[in-house]
Amino acid sequence: MSDKRKFSSNLWSAERKILARAFELKAAQELQSLLREKIAVLPETSSDQIKPFQIGAHDLFRVSALATTSLADLKVALRRYTSATGYQMAIGLDESVRYRLDGSVDAPVSEDNREHARTIVKRRFAKMRQSQAGAKDTPVRERTNSGT
Repeated sequence: MSDKRKFSSNLWSAERKILARAFELKAAQELQSLLREKIAVLPETSSDQIKPFQIGAHDLFRVSALATTSLADLKVALRRYTSATGYQMAIGLDESVRYRLDGSVDAPVSEDNREHARTIVKRRFAKMRQSQAGAKDTPVRERTNSGT
């Protein structure tokens, strides 16, 4: 098996746990701040696993929103959290499942959702690699253009 294929299969391994990073934690805190009650499935620390929401969670969040929370603010906060790379990676894992807001298991992630999440993550990683490669080349081009 090639190194690339080996990495790809490990990336989506069912045994892998996707833990919340700073961005996901901040997005989860922002979302939680808009709600009346604590949502168990949202990560609170960097050792917490990211757990995909059950289908229809948006409606459940709307019901749990503070009276002062606008639907637009709730939508933005939900999108920020669910669009995060860590959340998409959690959806893309082999045998990934969705969770109810109380933290209990709801249902398996559909194959279509899993593949879509993997596509998103792969594009982001490719873009990141491309960006990093460009950053490494920049000082050389600047020196060449400056005539030194």
